[in-house]
Amino acid sequence: MQSNIELAEEYASLFFTVEEIAVILNINAPELRREIKANRTDLAKAYYRGKLKTQIKLRKQTLEFARKGSPQAEAAMTDFLKKQNLSENA
Repeated sequence: MQSNIELAEEYASLFFTVEEIAVILNINAPELRREIKANRTDLAKAYYRGKLKTQIKLRKQTLEFARKGSPQAEAAMTDFLKKQNLSENA
């Protein structure tokens, strides 16, 4: 049986909302939201890890589409690069 931490990571990777995850895990949604915002607990870290794992897959697909000439994918990758550059200089 999976722990709440493992389940939170899985559900976040599927982009369930905080409220949906709280209902599924039978925990308090406002408390879960506070944990996620503070990003100090294992549950919060699992939430972000799950979310980011799927974002990695999506960005890889977007990069492939950009390499094949998709204007929308090229624009998205340019935006990702701008955000990355801003983050480096924050």
